[in-house]
Amino acid sequence: MSNAFVRAPILLLAACQSVGPSWDLPTGVKTLQANNYPMAYLERGAGSTVVLVHGALNDYRYWDPQVSSLSSRFRLIAVSLRHYYPERWNGKGDDFSIKLHSDDLAAFIERLGLGPVHLVAHSRGGTVALGTAQSRPDLVRKLVLMDPALFSLLPKPSGTPTTDPRVARAKATAARFEKGDVEGGLEYFIDDVNGPGTWKRRTEEQRQFARDNAWTPIGQLNDVETVTCAQIGGLRMPVLLVGGEKSPRPFVNMLGAFQKCLGPVQRIAVSNAGHQMNRENAAAFDEVLSKFLLE
Repeated sequence: MSNAFVRAPILLLAACQSVGPSWDLPTGVKTLQANNYPMAYLERGAGSTVVLVHGALNDYRYWDPQVSSLSSRFRLIAVSLRHYYPERWNGKGDDFSIKLHSDDLAAFIERLGLGPVHLVAHSRGGTVALGTAQSRPDLVRKLVLMDPALFSLLPKPSGTPTTDPRVARAKATAARFEKGDVEGGLEYFIDDVNGPGTWKRRTEEQRQFARDNAWTPIGQLNDVETVTCAQIGGLRMPVLLVGGEKSPRPFVNMLGAFQKCLGPVQRIAVSNAGHQMNRENAAAFDEVLSKFLLE
């Protein structure tokens, strides 16, 4: 990290804002121009800065429980990645990938002008945040990865090569969308990640989050980035791995593989919760997160 960055004065976020986006912003949501994209975010609280990064089919609203409960302890910044709500994306173009989102996130944190932040990320967002931590470790004080989608760490089946599960899932979802069955495509995607019946068990609010981000899974056709053990082993900031007691088995296995790559690292399973552990048992998750960030 350069001395100029270390000595840079703390900036008010409003002073960093550029020309607004072409889509409507909900009340209280701001944008920050980062990597030539107006990244939307919601900010609450005071204290050390925590940037919250959502996963697939979600956006800054995914973190509503934490924004409400932890703002007395931390300065929380829940961000929406490129092409997620409040933008209404149609799935067109090639500017959607893990690499681009990682670069966007690094630019966003740097533009905040607040120095290194605590970076907390869920599922696909965990892969994005990991890329940011690897490329710009000077921007990350502590890293919290919640069921990160690191499929490249899983053993490859013997025999005939198989398609990356993220790509196969995106193609199957796209096929349903192209037939006009957006709701069915979303149900397929959610159930394929989390298990049969998950879509129907989700609250209407959670299903609406998915509808608002419906075309983003199609962008995941470009999610071909791979993460190696050597890259993970190079992390030097404190890391916390978080899963749910009832998380789908692939995510449990990915956490285990990550843990082996990094060596001694804190890992916690949130009780009575699955893949969306911060929403399914918010109180337990908040306690785990606060303890790690404050220690």
